[in-house]
Amino acid sequence: MSTTPSGAGVEMINGSSGLREAAHRGISPRLLAAAEFYKANFAWDVEIQGNSLQLCLTGGMAAVSVPFRGGEHLFATTGALPSGPLILVPGAPFRALALVESDDCVVSDEELPSGVLFHRSPTRALLPPTVTSRGSVQWLREPSPKDRWLPVASGLIAALSRPQRRVLRYPVVQAMRGRLS
Repeated sequence: MSTTPSGAGVEMINGSSGLREAAHRGISPRLLAAAEFYKANFAWDVEIQGNSLQLCLTGGMAAVSVPFRGGEHLFATTGALPSGPLILVPGAPFRALALVESDDCVVSDEELPSGVLFHRSPTRALLPPTVTSRGSVQWLREPSPKDRWLPVASGLIAALSRPQRRVLRYPVVQAMRGRLS
């Protein structure tokens, strides 16, 4: 029994030769344990490439990503926060990546809101515990084996595409000779 980066227990599956042999072959035991955890609990198609764990966005799975700056991302600021797993991927800029059901969503890159990327098959997404030259890939919201449904791509993109309403925090009210204007 081993643990994933988040501390969840992992058992070897599908005739795995074990962590010790994987380490001998040059594969990080931590990456192998995480890969087996994702395969066993979510049936995700994951691969270890060098020192990174990659999720193959195939079989109806896709991702939508937005810039992540100053601890904020477009999902939250537009009210389009998806219910599924969210990954923080380091880069320039860092990006918040939401895993989604592709639902055969057909949208051109030009139709996407500014800063939004739609990652389709056969793209790959980095998964924790990958560490890049810019930092660690982290879960903003971990997936749950109890709730494996992903939000629908077209719904999330539509929510991100809605015009943002301007909300005044402190409405200006001017009093002129006893009247409000």
